[in-house]
Amino acid sequence: SNLLEVRNTLHHALRQVDSNGDGYIDKDELYFVLDRVGTFKKAKWSNLHETLDKLLAGLDTNSDGFVDIQEFIDWVLLDKTTCTSHCLQIKHVFLSAEDEARMERIALFELEAKENNDILVRAGLGELMDPNRLLLSVGSSSTQAYDSKGLTLSVPTGTKVANDGALEELISAIKGAGFSYQQIILINSIGYLLQPSDPVLMDLDELARRAPHSAAHRFHRALRKAFPAASIRVYNRAKDPGTKRYKFPQLFNDFSLSLTKGCGLPMVVLDFHPDVIVDWGGTSYKVFLNGKRIGTEVMDANAFLCEGGILHRERIPQAIKEIESAVMALLEREAIETLMDTKVLIAQTGKARELALSTECQS
Repeated sequence: SNLLEVRNTLHHALRQVDSNGDGYIDKDELYFVLDRVGTFKKAKWSNLHETLDKLLAGLDTNSDGFVDIQEFIDWVLLDKTTCTSHCLQIKHVFLSAEDEARMERIALFELEAKENNDILVRAGLGELMDPNRLLLSVGSSSTQAYDSKGLTLSVPTGTKVANDGALEELISAIKGAGFSYQQIILINSIGYLLQPSDPVLMDLDELARRAPHSAAHRFHRALRKAFPAASIRVYNRAKDPGTKRYKFPQLFNDFSLSLTKGCGLPMVVLDFHPDVIVDWGGTSYKVFLNGKRIGTEVMDANAFLCEGGILHRERIPQAIKEIESAVMALLEREAIETLMDTKVLIAQTGKARELALSTECQS
């Protein structure tokens, strides 16, 4: 059939640039293939690199910079135009920062406890449940704080969002809990400031001296003042230039792991019991059935819903209808026999979430 011919042709082209034959390709390789087959000329995209970055952000499920070849082909060939969604029960919620932090904690200390414990031990940091350690997950726009005693905090500051007030608020809340720490480890995006040649751990003060205008300097200034006796280090997140993978194994604290298993869901959906969970971020959404990811779609909610820095709520139904159609197509591809009354939870984060919740707080 024509569909099989297209699948085989695309598979062959992608395999040719899969340098080590492991079934994964990076952004540059995928760009090369799509450019050769004329995808960009046919699509007439105005910003090719930006569009591809958004596509890869959605399809790269573990943020290691690689895409599974077979999953990419399935995404290309998925037909979402013939599906109806009248039999789906849809519930859409904005996850709060506290929801996200709670689910990250569950992933870190429960769902991936054994793997995370092994990573910390191999790095010379001791056991995961060491009560004298504070973990700070410093992302691009938010930071979460955890310890083994139950501390779970989240504030809107990170490597790309400088918010000294939020950082002071975080430190005040940590100290207000009454715990003291001998060891503070910063993980996640801040680890990209290190180089592949650096060790697995680097003192934050050394990194701050190396990058005086970076987030490392901001966090060092605040943390050293608040915890003068603690050992404060950053966990290396750099990628090996040869393999293009993380130089060191990374801790698992992705909130979507808990979300897709239905762990730590907000109170408003506890009685919903979804069959399908959609993790809808800023530029893409991922669809999970029984904890297994069955598809990823690109949808730039940050641009479509948040044009001009304002949340356009009137556009949300249109976006949800597109998601419904995609979910139906994916369920049909999975050969799900009974689609009637299938429950779908769409859990949204990203800029739309921030605008929605900030508006609610002001009202």
